[in-house]
Amino acid sequence: MKLKIALLAAAGSLAMVSAASAQDQGYYGELGFGYTFAEDENDFEDTGSAVPASFVTNYDLDESLNIYGSFGKYLNNGLRAELELSTRTQEIDELKGDGLGFVGFPSGGNIGDLTVHTLMVNVFKDFTNESRFTPYIGAGVGLGYIRPEANNSSIVSAPASSPNQPYLIVMGDKDYATAVQALAGFTFDLTDTVDVDLGYRYLVTDSFEYGAAINGPVTPIEAGYRAQEVTAGLRWNFGAPAPVVIEEEPPVTYKNCWDGSRVVSTATCPPEPEIVEDQVIPDDLDLVVYFDFDKSNLSVAAQDLIAAKSAEALEYNPTSVTVQGNTDTSGSASYNNALSARRAAVVREALVANGISGGLITTQALGESNPAKPTADGVREPLNRRTEVMFDF
Repeated sequence: MKLKIALLAAAGSLAMVSAASAQDQGYYGELGFGYTFAEDENDFEDTGSAVPASFVTNYDLDESLNIYGSFGKYLNNGLRAELELSTRTQEIDELKGDGLGFVGFPSGGNIGDLTVHTLMVNVFKDFTNESRFTPYIGAGVGLGYIRPEANNSSIVSAPASSPNQPYLIVMGDKDYATAVQALAGFTFDLTDTVDVDLGYRYLVTDSFEYGAAINGPVTPIEAGYRAQEVTAGLRWNFGAPAPVVIEEEPPVTYKNCWDGSRVVSTATCPPEPEIVEDQVIPDDLDLVVYFDFDKSNLSVAAQDLIAAKSAEALEYNPTSVTVQGNTDTSGSASYNNALSARRAAVVREALVANGISGGLITTQALGESNPAKPTADGVREPLNRRTEVMFDF
């Protein structure tokens, strides 16, 4: 069995997540014990020279107690690192047969013991918070010292199906193997310097090799080890806890606003009202256009006057324009009404041509009813032959 250490090491990288608030500082030491669960999936095989046949099987381990001690240091952002030494010894309960000439050792007695010491470098992520409980996760890598011991040839009687099959196992060798582990748990603050640590670990070693006589001559054996454990320990923190920094609130200051009110310096004053100056509109924007007798066409002078007044009026944004056509008293009233309408229309067209919106313009045909200079009926009066334009703003 070749262990892919990188997979478990990558799982340990889950510890590199966001930090919390204040945490312990300095160094710490921890002592504890735990419970190692029974395990029946440990690989056990010869390396190809077993007599009478090669075998690939598993061995079962009983549960046991474990002991550990560690020395570590608190780092930044909730991280800490430690050096841990642990040990456990488990009874080998069964060595399964593989059906190929190797009958194994069935359960029912103590075949031997397997002792595993580990020296690990662990890295943890503490999820500190405002409570006394601090969850954590971690990962470790290191070295395992494995020593199997067995000297037993009378565990069980030979089965009736194989009366000549010996039952002999002798092991007393040792080996070293790379080990990795994943850890999780939480601590509870008993005091400022003492914590209770309740945790879980999953430990796996790489393959280790040793010699053993198993129902035959001594042969090289390759095996693996894995264990699940729950632990409980006491941790002593040698560094003082991080001081709680209480920020003093700065003194409150005020400022005066434009309207005479006072507000906190960090606040915003009410916006100052925008001062809008009254628009001064010239009094001479209205205009009068004069016409020849019985005419409704615009002279050049009249066209220039309309253009100039229109440009000036546009600077003040007119809201409405009134155009009134007028005549003198020469001619009939009905004729004069039609003539005044034509005079109003031609001025309106000139205003639109010079930028005044047609929607603002109202035209009125007043005929001879609104003379600038009153006369008797039938009088040709130039002052009355006109169109008046009034701008409203």
